[in-house]
Amino acid sequence: MKNPFDLLEQNSLAFKLTPISYREIFHLVEVPCDIYGNVDGLFKVVIHKRGEVHAAIIKDLISRKIKNIFVLEEHRTLLREVQQEHLRSVTRSLSIGDSQEKAKLMANALTLNMGYLYEDPTNDAILSLQVQSAKNFSLFLYNKPQLHETLFKEFIKQGHHYVLSQPFISTLFFIGVLKQSRLYAEKDIELFFLTSYLKDVGMSAIPVEKFNEEELDEGSKKLLASHPQLSLNILKGRAPLPPNFMKIIENHHIFSTLTNEKTLHDKEDELIYGFETIMMAVMDTVAAMITPRPFRKPHTLFNALDVVRVLISEQYPQEFKLIVHYFRNFFKEQ
Repeated sequence: MKNPFDLLEQNSLAFKLTPISYREIFHLVEVPCDIYGNVDGLFKVVIHKRGEVHAAIIKDLISRKIKNIFVLEEHRTLLREVQQEHLRSVTRSLSIGDSQEKAKLMANALTLNMGYLYEDPTNDAILSLQVQSAKNFSLFLYNKPQLHETLFKEFIKQGHHYVLSQPFISTLFFIGVLKQSRLYAEKDIELFFLTSYLKDVGMSAIPVEKFNEEELDEGSKKLLASHPQLSLNILKGRAPLPPNFMKIIENHHIFSTLTNEKTLHDKEDELIYGFETIMMAVMDTVAAMITPRPFRKPHTLFNALDVVRVLISEQYPQEFKLIVHYFRNFFKEQ
């Protein structure tokens, strides 16, 4: 560093910059603001405002070991607005072009906007965009089950933090098993998709560092286990979900092992769980087990289904058979 003024400038930048992910710029034609990187210990502009973004540029940055990128805090909203317009564009054109590619783009854009919602859960505009986009995506996916396996594998490769990816993966499984059950018309699917996809929005009230810890103290366990009620508090009066669907959100964590509270068997005299609640809880459990976490590798599908067998096969034998049949068809290569 040449002089003390450079040092002061770097210190100032350290307080003004906020981290973003490469996923937030990957599908943009150009960036709306300067993108900074840590180059040899110094914050430098690595992509200038209105600079092009394509795979070769990102590959070059990563090859230079620039793993983390940043924008000025005051420009964070600009990037968010561009990404949200990208989400609207993909949503409007879902039925045009290659279905698999559109599904991949949509899953990524929707997950990024979920991240914005988690950052600002009381923002009605972000929630409204998430709801409308998810509704459009729900029927697209419901009518194209042949895309689900490849979409799941491609989505995993995008590397979103599991708190943001978990809702989509479990919802993808959930609507798949609903379709296989042949119990629901298309008009029901939008509501079930929204219910499943938004059920964990209460996680936004929990410090992000908690999600990366393998061992939690009792207070943290109770905090994480409270997220269904937090989700209700956030969504009540704001999301277009009828009371019975809100009830599903309230009870979707019935298989939680985070606390030493009563098990499903102990609770059965107090609460009646419908087919949808059981399936949503099971899909959430399977999605969590077969995907990686910062503190563990993914479990096998066999291990996940074995856990499901212990949880529900005695009380819900037909539902368990449906789940096994569904995943046998879903993962054709396993």
